[in-house]
Amino acid sequence: MQRDLGALEDREFDLLIIGGGISGACLAHDAALRGLSVALVEQNDFGAATSAASSKILHGGIRYLQHGQLRKLRESVLERSRFQAIAPHLTHYVPFLIPTYRGFRKGRAVLHAGVTLYTLLCTGQDRAIRDPEKLVPPWRSHTRAETLRLAPVLDDQPALTGSIQVPESLMHSSERMTLAFVKTAAANGAAVANYVGVDELLTDGRMARAVRAHSRLGRHAALEIRARLVVNATGPWLPALNRRFELPGLHRSVTRFSKGVHLVTRAVTDEVALVLPTSRPQQTLFDRGGRHLFVIPWRGRSLIGTTNTPFGGTPDETRSTAQDVRDFLRDLEVTLPRAGLTERDVLHTFAGLYPLTANTIRPEMYQGTGEYQIVDHGRLGHTDGVISVLGAKYTTARRLAEISIDLAIAKLGLDPRPCRTARTPLVGGDIEHLPSFREQAERRFADRVPPDVVRHLVQQYGREIDAVLGAPPDPAEAPARLAADRISIEAEVGFAVREEMAVQLDDVIFRRTGLGTLGHPGRACLDRCATIMGGALGWTDAYRAEQVAKTTALFLPGGDDDDETT
Repeated sequence: MQRDLGALEDREFDLLIIGGGISGACLAHDAALRGLSVALVEQNDFGAATSAASSKILHGGIRYLQHGQLRKLRESVLERSRFQAIAPHLTHYVPFLIPTYRGFRKGRAVLHAGVTLYTLLCTGQDRAIRDPEKLVPPWRSHTRAETLRLAPVLDDQPALTGSIQVPESLMHSSERMTLAFVKTAAANGAAVANYVGVDELLTDGRMARAVRAHSRLGRHAALEIRARLVVNATGPWLPALNRRFELPGLHRSVTRFSKGVHLVTRAVTDEVALVLPTSRPQQTLFDRGGRHLFVIPWRGRSLIGTTNTPFGGTPDETRSTAQDVRDFLRDLEVTLPRAGLTERDVLHTFAGLYPLTANTIRPEMYQGTGEYQIVDHGRLGHTDGVISVLGAKYTTARRLAEISIDLAIAKLGLDPRPCRTARTPLVGGDIEHLPSFREQAERRFADRVPPDVVRHLVQQYGREIDAVLGAPPDPAEAPARLAADRISIEAEVGFAVREEMAVQLDDVIFRRTGLGTLGHPGRACLDRCATIMGGALGWTDAYRAEQVAKTTALFLPGGDDDDETT
């Protein structure tokens, strides 16, 4: 997959998708599989914003039960399993513990009843799964003693009576999952490019015919991309881009965006995730509206999220500040005091935006609806040939794309074409039985690659492990690691440049290797990655130093705070 701007101008496309987050990536993947000519452009790197800032959970939608959103629940559990089927290397199930307490308005009995009903509503969710290792594990009920054995961090809560354990699907990397959709779209003929900004919608009368765009790298070359249909899938940037296109927003106006902050810390739990109430501890999972924190074991650390704070800036200004971190730690001091987390324990922090239709953001409440929006502007009497798509959660992005491409095919006057994305493996994901594949890879590379590196590469790249490792200069020499406390190897950097359209250092550090998502990997690591990239891309010494400085700054909290937390 190479960045070829010329391919964006050499023909008229059936579909131009603006936005390379998970929604845009799924749209391009679906359209390409159905035989449409597709272009996908992203103003930054693929999956660099909201999709990267997710909680990494492919959520089964148990929360929707308390709101009576049964259709949404059913959709979520089916989509969760489909991710397991098409990208088995990037997903795995983690047991989530929901503590129960003595004397609460809703406790153990209600949770038992709710989870039983939820299980019944999930019937058939494993239909797309071939690998028995990927079947959804059953829920369990634990006593207090069993709960404390699994999560000793709860031992200072005298009212604890036990817990309910439910499975949720966790992504090793939401960034690589988004990229897998983009790569699969490209493999099926889509023209894709990152760092392309869209400036203007060009029309013939009231019909869209093209967009004027520019490359954000190099000499900012002007582009004109022609398409019969344009899809705005830019997430938090959608309202602003529509204003630039002289179009209104959506059916249900997005009144505000909320900022969700996540922390990556030292490990708080080993094998189980925790679902914990925040400001209203008398509430449990099935109480309507209460906000909860997730404490998730992730890559040897804990991923903790998320906040719900009003955001009044522009999407480009979204970041975690030092004050955000301090506020979050104060929440955790009340919610999970036994963890004893301080600023020194925070290895990395990130923030994303999600849309709300509520007029007032209440930080103590969960206000997301999980409802995506699809608007055909032509049907509303606006400029025709433009569709706006706004996703609500990562889990249902594939389904959102299916519905949107059905609409696009109808608008283009094409014969109906069945969607194939529910069962078609993504690039690297054609693996029938993941444990067997992993064991075979360990045996094949045993002479030169340590087992932990092989397992890491399988988890990151699946069947692409051979392309990553390639033919080494010296077959007897083990691959060089990029940092002493990280498992990533130098070969991944070259692969990211050659095959994954990595053109900036932070593309590699955060979204291709994940080195930076566990905290700063060290100056030597950044320098080495920049040297490898610079050799492949022809960087000057000055530009290489600029890239290192720019990436280093991303590890510091934003805002007006000068104090470091990572």
